[in-house]
Amino acid sequence: MQDKIMWEYCEKCGKKLMERLPNGLLHFKFGRCDEVEGSKTPVDIKIYGSIKMKCLRRSCEHEQIINYFPPVPPPESE
Repeated sequence: MQDKIMWEYCEKCGKKLMERLPNGLLHFKFGRCDEVEGSKTPVDIKIYGSIKMKCLRRSCEHEQIINYFPPVPPPESE
């Protein structure tokens, strides 16, 4: 069974901005690939941390901050 794809959406207009991977990382892909020549997507980034992003929809362009910081294990007792 395949994991359900989770998305981060624009807070203002609801456009899909980037995929949230099962491990919590953010995965951003942008651009078109040429299937004939087998080229890859021009922008393909995995984000660990925080990103400030402007909505990709020209009529919106709302800026928002999207975070991913993994849980920190508790310190070991001495």
